[in-house]
Amino acid sequence: MSQSIKQKLKPALLAALDEEIQAALDGARQAHETASHADNKPENQYDTLALEAAYLAHGQSERIRELQDVRIRINQWPVADFGADDLITSGALVLLEPLERNAESERWLWITPVGGRQFAIGGKTIQVISTEAPLAQQLSQLAEGDEVTVGQKRWEISGCW
Repeated sequence: MSQSIKQKLKPALLAALDEEIQAALDGARQAHETASHADNKPENQYDTLALEAAYLAHGQSERIRELQDVRIRINQWPVADFGADDLITSGALVLLEPLERNAESERWLWITPVGGRQFAIGGKTIQVISTEAPLAQQLSQLAEGDEVTVGQKRWEISGCW
């Protein structure tokens, strides 16, 4: 089951990046149109709408370039398979189970070169965390059966794929 979830993660991450790139392209196009529209010609030295739109278009262009670079990196990134005895590193899909009673439910984490996303796949919510994230650093080199403390909560690593 978890291996089949993992097979869907990279395409889902690439699709999310494609959506972010498209949204940034739409924003850049709109800002460019605003900056260059004849009705937005400055009427005096204090009318800065066109200038602000040009700055926004430039910022969106930079964001597009960054997202495209990330997408290329993820597309070329080989996602490794993990077994019960393997240590957690980049590419691991990790299942954390709470050790305290009445604690929140299990947490699914996928450690990748980029983070900050979340997917619902196979009825599970998968949090994507960067290899640079403190939690990924804390999990690094641990294995199934190890315990980890995150904030005030204790978890057991009950799976790594």
